[in-house]
Amino acid sequence: MRVLIAGGGTGGHLYPGIAVAEEFYKQDSKSEVLFVGTEKGIETRILPKQGYKLETIPSGGFINKDLFAKMISGVKIVSGFIRSFSILMRFKPDVVIGVGGYASVPMMSAAVMLRFPTVILEQNLFPGLANKVLSRIVDRVIVAFEGSKKFFRRDVNVFGNPVRQVIIQNEYKPGGTFTVFVFGGSQGANAINRAVAESLGHLKTEAGDIRFIHQTGEKDISWVKEAYRKAGIDAEVSPYIYNIEEAYNKADIVISRAGATTIAEITASRRPAILIPFPFAAHDHQRSNAEYLASLGIVEVILEGDLNGEKLAGKLKYFFKNRAILKKMSGKSANIYNRNAAHDIVNMCRALAGVK
Repeated sequence: MRVLIAGGGTGGHLYPGIAVAEEFYKQDSKSEVLFVGTEKGIETRILPKQGYKLETIPSGGFINKDLFAKMISGVKIVSGFIRSFSILMRFKPDVVIGVGGYASVPMMSAAVMLRFPTVILEQNLFPGLANKVLSRIVDRVIVAFEGSKKFFRRDVNVFGNPVRQVIIQNEYKPGGTFTVFVFGGSQGANAINRAVAESLGHLKTEAGDIRFIHQTGEKDISWVKEAYRKAGIDAEVSPYIYNIEEAYNKADIVISRAGATTIAEITASRRPAILIPFPFAAHDHQRSNAEYLASLGIVEVILEGDLNGEKLAGKLKYFFKNRAILKKMSGKSANIYNRNAAHDIVNMCRALAGVK
């Protein structure tokens, strides 16, 4: 089966696509998967390392841009639309899957015009404008949350967010050195980096028994490393972690944003977390994601406006001294993640394409 997956830009869009690609190969090792993204997206760094084929097209967005920037984006989208025709006619996919991000709009539009079977995945509770528009013309719409159905003027399928198999865990075993995994998404998060750095001075009594794995993003790497060195706290600090499953496996607790893909990975890996929602996300959806998990007893939430080093250190000290609570939080994660999300998505795609 020939599969084209369009989108990316950030890990939140790209990694669900990779999870789906893995499942296609699992069900049929002769499958051919082609990713289509943009030159500036994270996909140009991630996909070649994982052995996936990638082609790029021009594209752009319109939100929070001035008139001139919107005009430039419009030209890029038209160019990407034309380029998409060429890719589709050459690759001739059995199904085209849009995972969100700039590349999905021109490619999915071209695929619809050429009458290829089309599917879009919406990872967030509140769908973005692009997927709302595309949902009116594609063959199938798949969402992660039951609450997303009301935003679409058609039937949708609720399968959950697909997660790569290496992240899914059956058991959580805290013990040994208390390990904190910190990341703010694929681009890093300055507010989280600063709060963690400030918290280190409040963790001196735990310094020998606590360690950090910290993904900072490119901009903050130098001063964050220096903060750990000055505090005398052991830490693996990187601008980007390519084998993120290893960080999850080592972690007793995660500190992160609350994007939909992050939420899926946290629950799939059964890791308790302190979530700090990005306050400027569309419809404040990260806060909705975080508060939903908090209501189930799976995570703690600190709003960015309330975030400081002392408060964060207090949370870490509490969990450091009460690891049995972390194990209870982990147990609750097992009840909400759909382990078969990628499987269900691939089965629907195969049925749509008429492939048994």
